[in-house]
Amino acid sequence: GGKNRNSKGNVSNSNQILAPMPGKVTAIKKAFGDVKIGDVVIMMEAMKMENSLKANLDGKIKKISIKEGDQVTQGQLLAEIE
Repeated sequence: GGKNRNSKGNVSNSNQILAPMPGKVTAIKKAFGDVKIGDVVIMMEAMKMENSLKANLDGKIKKISIKEGDQVTQGQLLAEIE
């Protein structure tokens, strides 16, 4: 596997769910327990559009860093999977 040379690049760590854009968290679908690739973990609204943020690996929810109704900034860490 290739290492990501630039840690500030667009490639997020696969175990982290980051906000793709500024917006508001509308729902936390999975706050704990097991997740599979493609499971929707967090719903957010940005520019009047609903966005589903999905797990990109199989694992367990380690931490949810935000709560419903929070305003988040682009790139903000929302959840971690282990």
